[in-house]
Amino acid sequence: MKKFGFAGIIATGFAAAIVGLAAPAQADVTHHQWVHDIQQHASTSAVTSTFGDGR
Repeated sequence: MKKFGFAGIIATGFAAAIVGLAAPAQADVTHHQWVHDIQQHASTSAVTSTFGDGR
């Protein structure tokens, strides 16, 4: 097994930091509106009250 030098460990740490600290994904208002638009929406008519025997 090859020995890792101090410089190799530092380089590996920098590479991991660059990958780990990459710019996070940004979702702006238009993306949220798009997600809202593509989802299904349920609607019902007005509810009417029924009293007595339901006739």
